[in-house]
Amino acid sequence: MYLDPNALAGRTVLLTGASRGIGAVTAGALADSNATVLAQYRTGREGAEKAVAALPEKQKQVLQADLATPAGARELWQSALAAHPDIDVLVLNAAVIPDTPIDGPDEVWDAGWQEALQVNVIGAAALMREAVRYFAARGSGTVIVLSSWAAEQGSRIPDLTAYAASKAALRNLAQTFARNYTTKGLRVHVLAPGVVNAGMAIAGQDEASKQAVADGLAMGRLVEAGEIATLIAFLATDACPSLTGSTLDINGASYIR
Repeated sequence: MYLDPNALAGRTVLLTGASRGIGAVTAGALADSNATVLAQYRTGREGAEKAVAALPEKQKQVLQADLATPAGARELWQSALAAHPDIDVLVLNAAVIPDTPIDGPDEVWDAGWQEALQVNVIGAAALMREAVRYFAARGSGTVIVLSSWAAEQGSRIPDLTAYAASKAALRNLAQTFARNYTTKGLRVHVLAPGVVNAGMAIAGQDEASKQAVADGLAMGRLVEAGEIATLIAFLATDACPSLTGSTLDINGASYIR
């Protein structure tokens, strides 16, 4: 997919989880398309700054926020508006992937579910709600939600039950907003990646382990973060508004609905 270097000129994007992985690569793709990028991070300020380093100072801002609470999510939205009072796109990328082993200790199960729901659902929902109300009031705006193929079919890894369920909940909320606010200019898109070469599911694995995972996939390789980032940048242009409400699978034919 080719994007004009000025495809996002004049558009401002609030991107969560910008300090590493998919978020950092997405920040770079948005910068390549000349967007203004408001890059949220929780602890990795250096990574967020590096992700938007190519942009002029007036087109970038790094914002610290903890999305584990609704209050933290709302504070982020207000900080973003204070930094740039005209936001066009929200990309909900930040997430956690705690272990919730079915056969593990109760305290590990409970803590994992609590963390997954707080960050991936409750905090993210509060931030999405802020954006939706803002976009509806002004008559335009785009929300792009990073879900997962696990939300569509259940996790193939039984230790990630809470992660899969949380991503399904967030997808459902996005669909509800899309259905009810489309006449007010809101666009909502859900991306459901498979196993990503910069994703949390393979973090810390050596190359041999990554290749073993890749060998079990239809394409024989992992999804590259750059593919997801390019798709996000395209959706941020609002070039295809009728895609609103859709879930876009990006898994190399390993899961086809």
